[in-house]
Amino acid sequence: MKKRLFILMVICWALTVQAQEHGKDEAYELPDMIEAALEHNKALKNQQLELKRMGVTQKQIYHTYIPTIELGGRYAYSKGQLNIDTEPIPFTTPELTLPIQIPGMPPLTMPPMELAVPAINQELDYSGNLWMGGLTAKWTLFTGLKVPYLGKAVKHKMQAAEYLLEQSEADLIAEVSGYFDRVALIMQAERVLSESERRLDREAQVAQKALSEGLITQHDYQKIEIARLDLSSRQIELRGKKQLLHLKLHQLTGLPLDSLIGLKVELSPFEGAVGSGSYLERPEIKALDEAVLASEYKLKSESSGYLPKVQAFAAHQYAGFTNGEVGPLAFNEMSAYPLNMVGVGFKWELFDGLHTRHERQKAKISIQQTENKRAEAAEMLMLNYNNALNNYQVTTAQEVLRAKQKEVSWRSMDISYREYQNGLIKVSEFLEAQADYEKSVLDYYQTVYMQRQSAIQLLNASGQLNLTTVRTLGK
Repeated sequence: MKKRLFILMVICWALTVQAQEHGKDEAYELPDMIEAALEHNKALKNQQLELKRMGVTQKQIYHTYIPTIELGGRYAYSKGQLNIDTEPIPFTTPELTLPIQIPGMPPLTMPPMELAVPAINQELDYSGNLWMGGLTAKWTLFTGLKVPYLGKAVKHKMQAAEYLLEQSEADLIAEVSGYFDRVALIMQAERVLSESERRLDREAQVAQKALSEGLITQHDYQKIEIARLDLSSRQIELRGKKQLLHLKLHQLTGLPLDSLIGLKVELSPFEGAVGSGSYLERPEIKALDEAVLASEYKLKSESSGYLPKVQAFAAHQYAGFTNGEVGPLAFNEMSAYPLNMVGVGFKWELFDGLHTRHERQKAKISIQQTENKRAEAAEMLMLNYNNALNNYQVTTAQEVLRAKQKEVSWRSMDISYREYQNGLIKVSEFLEAQADYEKSVLDYYQTVYMQRQSAIQLLNASGQLNLTTVRTLGK
């Protein structure tokens, strides 16, 4: 008994968890889908990794000023021949008086003598082990301003990459929003068709009875059947489109397909969604501004190539010649340790084969190219912004109009239905009124979809589209 009770509790717990998870899946909203897509997108991750790589490059540039220490050594066995060929070296000895005097004798003095070191012309064989090693420290003190300018150039290049990352995120948000709203549009259309189907099913039962009693003709009855078949085919078409949209959202967000199939979303217009903005706030414009600054600092860096470079150094070394022979002379070791050096050196290229001049020319061309791209982008983005603003204003006005049309068509269909029930109009007139209502409702939700998308595009055109602004849409 206890075992059965335990199994029953486990089953109940599993069903509760499943129901909670299913409810959670249905709770997905547009910000949740966008957040999942931003986390899942591999292209965005690569852009983020590129930013990290550029950050490492910037640190590497400034690390030029950090001293470097090298520990090195060399060994070689050397064997060869020393050739000594010298001329006689003459020299004169000075006059010399002996310090010891003999009593009764005059001082003994040696007169100057002309002598010469004989010439040497001899070949000596030698062999031995050569050893060298030690520590060497180098410290860059001045790079001709090349390092500071290169560091600033990379900094602005990183800022440009960050703006491009923001634009990539905005484009992904717009894409996910489009597919999400299409799913909502199809689901609204399915609800409309389901309502029409229920009405037609109910009227088909009434018509079947009326046909059997001779109150309507077979032709009138067939019109209802044709309308039902038309609804069925449209519902099949909508289900196929929704399946494709679910697959696309699954690809963009990485969310389980089952959770996307269980989405329950509503399609409502964005009210007051778009604030003040300008195309000049677009990340592309900011990125190109940063690229211009990066190119200018690159030019300054190349211009600094004409300045001298200064470096400090210090060394602690050992040099030795062991187990060697020079002619008939053999020895165990001849070495010098420690050999210590401390000093400062500089390098000033007075002429580098026009290399710096050519690099400066290329940097100037790069600046001109970036400025041209910026001007062209500003023109295109201005047109895009004006077009997006116009579309948003038009679709917002159309949404109000379509809402009124939907309300009027509902009243017309309701009146037609009552007249049909009372036998005042034919079934074809009622079906026509119902078709008009369906069309007005679908047109309304199509307009709502366009209004939402125009708001998204306007936010994107003004550089304001991000996850934060999406969370505030419609609130």
